Amino acid sequence: MLFSMTGYGEASLENESIRVGFRIKSVNNRGLDIHLKLPFDFMYLESDLRALVQQKLHRGRIDIFSEIEIQDPQLMPPVCLNKVRMSQLASLSQQLQAAYSVEGQLDINTLIRLPDITQNQRVGFRLPESLDAHILEVFDQALEALLASRQREGEALRPFFVGTFEGLTGILQDLENAVANRSEALKSAILKRIQLLSPDISLDPQRLTQEVLYYADRLDITEEITRLKTHIQASVDLLSSGKRPLGKEFEFLVQEQFREVTTIGNKAKHQDIAEQVVRLKTDYEQIREQILNVE
Repeated sequence: MLFSMTGYGEASLENESIRVGFRIKSVNNRGLDIHLKLPFDFMYLESDLRALVQQKLHRGRIDIFSEIEIQDPQLMPPVCLNKVRMSQLASLSQQLQAAYSVEGQLDINTLIRLPDITQNQRVGFRLPESLDAHILEVFDQALEALLASRQREGEALRPFFVGTFEGLTGILQDLENAVANRSEALKSAILKRIQLLSPDISLDPQRLTQEVLYYADRLDITEEITRLKTHIQASVDLLSSGKRPLGKEFEFLVQEQFREVTTIGNKAKHQDIAEQVVRLKTDYEQIREQILNVE
């Protein structure tokens, strides 16, 4: 199957104990770049979540958005009295009463409303393993949804690649036909050039044939066409191989093909060949643009 690096997935769960939700989006990237930010109380799960991503994804920038809330008060991080702050408040109350004859007493209703009178013991906090398993399961579901999205995106690219490679094979056939007729074209061009320079010169037919063969050999593109065909077939085979990931190998093959096309263009001294090279480069530019999406 062909996978894109672009996709989106989400999953959620809510029960009497916990509410969990994950949203994951991915875009193109040379490697696997994971961006994950968890609520403070659940940071202990980060390594497990990252490991799940690395098991299922190979390339792309992965942005993970999370919502995790504890519904059951019994599962909340333990709360303790801030004794230092309590002592400060008691001392301050006594000073106010002594210095300014302020009436009244500190009571529980007043104290409990103060935000800093209690402290959550958050360091070392962990949920029961069964709830951790629920969180990981929801995350895995979001990852599976992302994978399905990336697969749909990737398979949507397959007809483009296959069709374009078929078209490239047809262009190479046109190139081979142009090469087959090149010797006669070269001979005619040399004769025309000589006659323009010196109309009365007599030519040795054998020497003319040698010169034509010499220039034809210098400008020969048969090897480049053969290598191009081999690389195109390798690309088509790779697309149907089911290999994953294949993006980097695919990029390398296309890079090699574009290099062969450039060499052909540098050798092209024939209008028909030059026109085919333009067609090849146009198609390969489109392939190189789309291949950036392949995992």
